[in-house]
Amino acid sequence: MGSSVGNFGKYLIHHNLKKSYIYILGIILIIISSCSDYDSWTTSVDARLTFGRDTVSFDTLISTISSSTQRLLVYNNNKEGLRINEVRLKNAGMSPFRANVDGQFLYDGYARDFEIMSNDSLFVLVEVTLPDANADTITTYTDSLCFLLESGEMQYVTLVAGGQDAVHWYGVKVIDEDTIFHPRKPLIIYDSLYVSSGTTLTIEEGSQLYFHQHASMQVDGTLLINGTVSSPVVFRGDRTGNLFDYLPYDNTPQQWGGVYLYGSGHRFTYLDLHSSTFGIVAEDTDVEFSSCIIHNTGGNAIWSKNSRIKAYNTQISNAFGDLLHMIGGEVEMTFCTLAQFYNFDATRGWALSLRDYDVEYGDTMYYEMKRANFINSVITGYGDDVISGSFIKEKKFQEPVNYYFSRCFLNTIYSDSDTSRFVRNIYENPEDTMSYGRQFVLFDEYTRQYDFTPDTLAHFCDSADVYWAEEFPLDRLGRSREADGKADIGAYENVQRLKVEEKKK
Repeated sequence: MGSSVGNFGKYLIHHNLKKSYIYILGIILIIISSCSDYDSWTTSVDARLTFGRDTVSFDTLISTISSSTQRLLVYNNNKEGLRINEVRLKNAGMSPFRANVDGQFLYDGYARDFEIMSNDSLFVLVEVTLPDANADTITTYTDSLCFLLESGEMQYVTLVAGGQDAVHWYGVKVIDEDTIFHPRKPLIIYDSLYVSSGTTLTIEEGSQLYFHQHASMQVDGTLLINGTVSSPVVFRGDRTGNLFDYLPYDNTPQQWGGVYLYGSGHRFTYLDLHSSTFGIVAEDTDVEFSSCIIHNTGGNAIWSKNSRIKAYNTQISNAFGDLLHMIGGEVEMTFCTLAQFYNFDATRGWALSLRDYDVEYGDTMYYEMKRANFINSVITGYGDDVISGSFIKEKKFQEPVNYYFSRCFLNTIYSDSDTSRFVRNIYENPEDTMSYGRQFVLFDEYTRQYDFTPDTLAHFCDSADVYWAEEFPLDRLGRSREADGKADIGAYENVQRLKVEEKKK
């Protein structure tokens, strides 16, 4: 009995060893097969690399400031592996561009010995720092990234960047005497710009002020901005390049501080202020906006306390806070577009917030709302109601507040009980297929960004009071409001609609 069990055990051991040998042999064959595939390299001149793009281009950069990093993918779609003898910058040693290939930096502009297996890829990272060209206009720089294959074939990817020289202001820049800015180069403000009391700063057309992160402007004197439709004055952040492939930093909020206005007599014509943490803070002052843009702010676009705000042909759009937050004072808006479609957060403030009080150091302070008139203006945004009003004068003293909406397009709850203050307006219907931004032209579907010109089917086209069109015959872009005898509500006229009417004639 014992001998029989021993033989059976020997059989099992032999059988299992045989199975193990077969299993191990299979693994070895797979490894050999794999190695055979990986070690199969071609030197055929017909075998080429495929690039994710043939040109790596950078938006206009500020000279001497490093760009953000751009990524390039290089593919081998061949059945065999490819060896790259060398990758180099064509202008190695003199190129403003820098590259890293598959984790290896191109020191002195070149690196050697790369391999890409069949149906594999490698990463290339590219940056650039452009020199000061001592020029007033944009200077374009080009180079090529050259890939020398083992076959002797050379392939190229073009590198392009435009550079603009700038004037760099470090520390607090104080304007303490009347000054006119008409710089031919952008001004980069790293700390803050301060205009002293009793001093007037005039900024002429085409001026560009780039603010570093957290940098801001404070005006205790007077600020005059004289932009034009073709050469606006631009306030923006100094960061160039993209946050993501599809999103430039210039299209994102909170890139710089904002503007504090005190003093008096501020007049802004064709100012484009965007991508700030807050837009404009106005306290105990007066400001007139004509054909301006305040866009993409991380707080309130305009915050006003006990001030007088007048605006015409002006676009205020996309704020994490309120677009217009009025605490007392006066506001008059004609042919303006307030569009609250901030899309960097699930929540956002009001398009319009009117109130006659503020809480200061725990105490409620009253500020009379003397007048709030909105004529031929669009006030809209995400949500069923984007207009807020809260008044101590009405709640405590049962006295009416002087506000008035006439011939406006409003996203708010309709009420027919106050026809003296709401006159011939058009109310947005949340269930309408044209609601929630669809009234405007969409220029970037991926990020849901609008240019706030009215769509051809927008309900506020041809609905403005033409009496006011005689006083403001041109829209924010300088186009006629009276070409077809009708005018659109808001800061912009729909030119496509005009073309359709012309074809009918």
